[in-house]
Amino acid sequence: MYLSKYEEAMLHGDYGDTIARAMQVVVKVGDVLKADRLIEIETAHIAGVSYLTIGDPGLEYLEDLAKSSARFHVFTTVNPVGIDVLNDWGIDKEFIDKQWRIINALKSMGASLWLTCTPYEYLRIRPRTYHAWAESNAIAYINAVHDAWTEKLPGPFVVLSALVGRVPRYGLYTLSGRAPTHVVRVKGGQAINNPLIAGLLGRKIAEEVGDGKPYLVAKFGGNAVIKQLLASYATYSPHAFMVIDGVTPNHKEYLAMMDKPEEINLDINDIIKDSGVEKQNFDAIFLGCPHYGIDEVMSVINYVRSKRSKRAKKPVYIATTPFVINSLSQDELNLLENSNIHLVLTTCPVVSPFLKSVGVNTVATESVKQMYYLPKMIGINYISCNGIKCLDLAFDE
Repeated sequence: MYLSKYEEAMLHGDYGDTIARAMQVVVKVGDVLKADRLIEIETAHIAGVSYLTIGDPGLEYLEDLAKSSARFHVFTTVNPVGIDVLNDWGIDKEFIDKQWRIINALKSMGASLWLTCTPYEYLRIRPRTYHAWAESNAIAYINAVHDAWTEKLPGPFVVLSALVGRVPRYGLYTLSGRAPTHVVRVKGGQAINNPLIAGLLGRKIAEEVGDGKPYLVAKFGGNAVIKQLLASYATYSPHAFMVIDGVTPNHKEYLAMMDKPEEINLDINDIIKDSGVEKQNFDAIFLGCPHYGIDEVMSVINYVRSKRSKRAKKPVYIATTPFVINSLSQDELNLLENSNIHLVLTTCPVVSPFLKSVGVNTVATESVKQMYYLPKMIGINYISCNGIKCLDLAFDE
């Protein structure tokens, strides 16, 4: 594999032993993948940073890197961790302390601690730029919505890529590796406005296409449903890549690249029929996977205002970011809290014990991604609910 003089210098220790070891791994991975060269990345996004998932070995690994004075070579953001940095939610103190050690290790290496799974909502990402990201929903989003290029990378590998600012050139880092193999047409006419339906569609596409790469022809009623579509698709897809007609930059070029693609026709009405919500017991509503942005949180605030001082009978937990909190007035924050709606920052239920800590065993959620991970990761059951109607369950239950 071809290496530039600068890359050779990193490999041979001219920039320190830690960089050399990181470069050695990146090069070896590139050789295995038959990459022809390394490419420079603009950003990195690290996942797998909750103490719940990486434990003491991961903590020690990151602290060892930080103690070596290693620094990230590119702008690097970090996925949700196992705690809310502003509220302990009853989580064990030892867990909180070790999570903070992970956060501080990443901070000392130069990471921007946004602690969100939606960094794409706060970055200006240009088409056809290279990135090393390790959060599946975010990977699917920047590939589809920005035509920015990243593979579905493991979290530890992204740490090393961020240190050297390079990834091997293979797969989705090449134009030929991004050629769609299937055209998926969604019949039904109307734009998809329901987050649950969008998520179920994403799962269905992943099941139908398998290892293939879909070119999706469908109408969507906004960014919130596209987020749910892609988060769900990425959960069930091995590569988290699709092209969306009329949304993906350069979508016409991708359409022209296809050579005798397989055609798949889906009827959205069939998916709607399969999305029925049974009346079941649940302990709380969970929204915010992927993390809610300001528009989604404002839709909740507007819903609460329409209830005219009614309080939710079941608690509602919404995962979001400090950016959103900082955009809300104190009156808006008080309105949510007084309505039994709680904003949870910098974390996610599948990488945190916070739901168990507040006594939740079953949640109602619109997120098809959560439906996959909740039982597997933390032993919490779920029922599905349809978008804003999730709030109806809490208020009118």
